[in-house]
Amino acid sequence: MIRDVLVHTDSTEGGRRRLQYALQLASLFDARLTGVHVLAPVDVPPYYKPHALDAAVRSLAVAGREDAEASEALFRDCIASSPASHRWRSLEGHMAQRICEQARCADLVILGQYEGEGSAERRPLYLAEEVVLGAGRPVLVTPQALDSGFRCDQVLIGWDASREATRAVHDALPLFERTKPHIDVLSLPEPEGAGMAAQLADHLGQHGLSACATTAAVHGSDGEALVGALDARAFDLLVIGAYGHPVWRELLFGGSTQSVLAHAPTPVLISH
Repeated sequence: MIRDVLVHTDSTEGGRRRLQYALQLASLFDARLTGVHVLAPVDVPPYYKPHALDAAVRSLAVAGREDAEASEALFRDCIASSPASHRWRSLEGHMAQRICEQARCADLVILGQYEGEGSAERRPLYLAEEVVLGAGRPVLVTPQALDSGFRCDQVLIGWDASREATRAVHDALPLFERTKPHIDVLSLPEPEGAGMAAQLADHLGQHGLSACATTAAVHGSDGEALVGALDARAFDLLVIGAYGHPVWRELLFGGSTQSVLAHAPTPVLISH
């Protein structure tokens, strides 16, 4: 059962759509919605010249405080007409770390697709990837171009029979059992994945769910196969496991987790 939902809030239009999505999901479960905004330390991009650093720090600090105030105002405006239980958290510090702290007492965490901590030059990993690897809770990542409210009628599971994928599927079960979607279990090109897809579909059937096993039509990486499947059909949600690799490996070679988070056109529920 989902009783506590945490959503990271910012004052952008994408942040507004993410907040509305989170509110609809929380309302479905009669869950409490916690909005959180983290004011991170000022991180000045490296292209500023030395003589301009002090002015840049002041300007970025002011912009950060204004965004924090606007984020809280947005949350209170969106929640005003809803009977849902809610609360607000304004925090300061390392963004991923503070969100992870809050997430450990939540059932589901909702973040945005392109949110990051610090400049892209210094911290190229997405906030969602850091939180899912550090919080121990399922994370639902909404795309930047989210064009509708919460919906969960058609679901795609990226399945390779790994521990991470197993965790993600079972973290998603409360959502499935409430919404009763049709589920496609996509076999990924990993050892044992194809052989166990039918077993997973059968297991989901024991939960009263409609599920079928299918195979990837796109050859290449797991990330390419998943994004290709999402492009080919209209899914409302993708469920996958997150794989942790050393940072240097991700920077040099990329990774399926990063690829999906960056390019998926639908919300992604991801667990580690």
